[in-house]
Amino acid sequence: MGVSKRRKSVSDYAVLSLVLAGASLLVVLAMTATVKRAQAVPSFARQTGQPCAACHTAFPELTPFGRRFKLSGYTLGGGDSKLPPIAVMLLPDFTHTGVNQDSPPAPGTGVNNNVMLDQASLFYGGQIYGNVGAFIQGTYDGSSQHVMLDNTDIRYADTTTIFDKDMIYGISVNNNPTVQDVWNTTPAWGFPQISSGIAPQFSIPTTVIEGGFAGQVVGAGAYIFWNDMLYAEVSGYRSLSKGALTALGQPGADVDASSALDGVAPYWRLAIEPHWGDHYLEIGTFGMDMNILPGRISGFGVDHITDVGFDSQYQYAGDQQSFTLKLTDIYETQRLNSTFAQGGSTNVSNWLNSFKANGSWVYDHTYSLSAGYFNVTGSSDAGLYGANSVLNSPNGNGLIFDAAYLPFSHGGPSFWPYANARIGVSYTQYLQVYGGTSNFDGAGHSASGNSTTLLYAMIAF
Repeated sequence: MGVSKRRKSVSDYAVLSLVLAGASLLVVLAMTATVKRAQAVPSFARQTGQPCAACHTAFPELTPFGRRFKLSGYTLGGGDSKLPPIAVMLLPDFTHTGVNQDSPPAPGTGVNNNVMLDQASLFYGGQIYGNVGAFIQGTYDGSSQHVMLDNTDIRYADTTTIFDKDMIYGISVNNNPTVQDVWNTTPAWGFPQISSGIAPQFSIPTTVIEGGFAGQVVGAGAYIFWNDMLYAEVSGYRSLSKGALTALGQPGADVDASSALDGVAPYWRLAIEPHWGDHYLEIGTFGMDMNILPGRISGFGVDHITDVGFDSQYQYAGDQQSFTLKLTDIYETQRLNSTFAQGGSTNVSNWLNSFKANGSWVYDHTYSLSAGYFNVTGSSDAGLYGANSVLNSPNGNGLIFDAAYLPFSHGGPSFWPYANARIGVSYTQYLQVYGGTSNFDGAGHSASGNSTTLLYAMIAF
């Protein structure tokens, strides 16, 4: 997809400076915890005049056009709507686990077969002014019963030419490492995009970059997308204070137990997306290097964590149907100086590896079938995993299946053509949890009992 060229004026630079300063202030003052959620925003459809199918295969996964819309700062126009770029999303669901949980997982729930409003979100999605746009999500989370600022990405983007090739360049201010990414392989947007907020009871350990600081940090960085193919980004993240998190909606227990980055943590992303016709192949790497204060407790040094990820995505984006295949592998090295000194681990040095492979088929942007495999392996550590594992192991794996119906991808009902919906069922089968299949914790729990069936309806308008 080509990009248009535009010459800058002095006023452009003045507007850029003012808006970036305002965006930075907004993010610093307003970012709080996030759940891993991803949405398609009808305000984007109103702004562009395009149906949701233009940007999404089965929302929230992006098409090639959707990726370039995001890289261009959410500012593309074309629609004739005069409404502000505001949208609402509701996510009621039903959760069933293989066996009853030991206790109700959230206020107002039972030990199994729970119906709840998992999420209600208000979005600002679209152009703010000129070359500045945003995706800002405020969420009521049904499991914690708190209102918080969810995934947020504020951008400035423009175009130029380098070596006679078009290039998009920009700045992103955001609150969740990888939320700014445009491929469906990185943690913030990885499969499954929809999951229960109250299950499973035993969650398999994950690397830090897979949401460990989502909503608890503020980050900013610069990126380029050259020749409609090469993407590169460098960003940096800092933690928000406990006072800021508490004042701005983070659940109190999470704030009290939260860790913090010590200083600035660098994040990098490099990807290449060659394409021919309707076929798009992405190969890339991403990562983050962090010094962490566990529990925000000083005096014991810091934990040094490095996450390095490799990813690949193949997408056939045809008019009638699409296929997307994705691989993600993240290797984490852990130097746990502070955790070890505080008695939280039995090893000073550990490692963790998270691998995911999944694919989806979408017919007419209306019917979606997806399946995936996940596998986590790592070094044994009684201090980190002994409470849940008789083997002191983080190892776990399983399968995920999802089927969905998307009735409004080509346009909503006549009374509100910008509405969107995804109605589906998801099943997660746990094959191994904390190194075992049965009695993995010594208390009689089995991996299959952790398995979860989710019926959901995501409705956006």
